[in-house]
Amino acid sequence: MGKRADKEQTAIELYAGGMEIPQISAELGVSENSLRTWKKRAGNEWDEARALCRKAFVSSMEDVGSRLRRSREIAATLGGKAGLEGQGQMGQVINELLRSLLYDLTAKGNLGGEEMSATIEQLKGLALTMHRLEGAANLNLKREAEIRKQAFEQAAETVEKTAQLEGVSAETILKIRRDVLMMAA
Repeated sequence: MGKRADKEQTAIELYAGGMEIPQISAELGVSENSLRTWKKRAGNEWDEARALCRKAFVSSMEDVGSRLRRSREIAATLGGKAGLEGQGQMGQVINELLRSLLYDLTAKGNLGGEEMSATIEQLKGLALTMHRLEGAANLNLKREAEIRKQAFEQAAETVEKTAQLEGVSAETILKIRRDVLMMAA
């Protein structure tokens, strides 16, 4: 192939990639008139090349988008979405980190080596931390419920003693005590 044929092929490739004739002219150092002549002489070749390139780009973007959506679904399923409202800020941060690592891991599913091993180790560490945080949070919730229950029982006893001193009937005292204890539930 000669120099002109090489430039013409490059011009077609640039046109297919989205460049316009003035840009191609500046890139290749060929006059715009020459490029237009080449394009006209080639018939539909230039436009067909552009259409194929766009179709391939759209197809590849749809494929990438599909893989990203699937990867996010897997990460959300494995990492969980429910219950984030009840977590503290640290728990939410760790949950988001865990979900991000799961996403990275599923996105890099076909890779291997040190990067994959490092991601898996980070994932293990965060999962263990998350497990420990959830255990601590559950323990705190139990303690809080016990403390609340004790406070209401003390309040019920105080109300009962005060009511007895004031001469309130046993039936009314029992009702008041039940009402106070119901607030604890």
